[in-house]
Amino acid sequence: MLTVYLAALAFGLVLIGASVFHGDGDSHDTGDDHGDGDADHGAFLSNLFSLRFWTYALGAFGMSGTALSLLGVGAPVHVPVSVVLGFVVGTGVATLFRSLGRGAATSPASTEAFLGTEGEVVLPLLPDGLGKIRLHVADQDVELPARTGGEPIQIRERVVVVRFRDGIAEVEPAPWKE
Repeated sequence: MLTVYLAALAFGLVLIGASVFHGDGDSHDTGDDHGDGDADHGAFLSNLFSLRFWTYALGAFGMSGTALSLLGVGAPVHVPVSVVLGFVVGTGVATLFRSLGRGAATSPASTEAFLGTEGEVVLPLLPDGLGKIRLHVADQDVELPARTGGEPIQIRERVVVVRFRDGIAEVEPAPWKE
């Protein structure tokens, strides 16, 4: 049985090493995530058929079986313990990575979300150079490079983002004063 454990351990470690050094592509873990709320129907089967589950299950099965065998624990104990531990570790890791992959972005998807947003000048904006502005968007302060096409705008003055070009905000003085 030690040969089976060592083979499972070696195979699991090779797969884990490959995923660490080469990544796992674009999350080719199985499962059709349709965003059906909090219920994850079929997650058990999705995990059971995922490569990530088998990678970590084999690694844990092989490691625990090898260790228990070398410690002299009898087969009636080390076989079921290794199977259960492999299943628990494989399920846990697959579930963890699945839940991490569902994270939602907390920032705007593009600079277009900043258009029309009022901000404050952090570094002076000169007609021929770049400055910096700070916007408050979605409970976060975001600093962006900015320029103005008109008169210079000084620190702490209010501006409005009117467009973006090449990742740089083009701003105008806010038409209202605080």
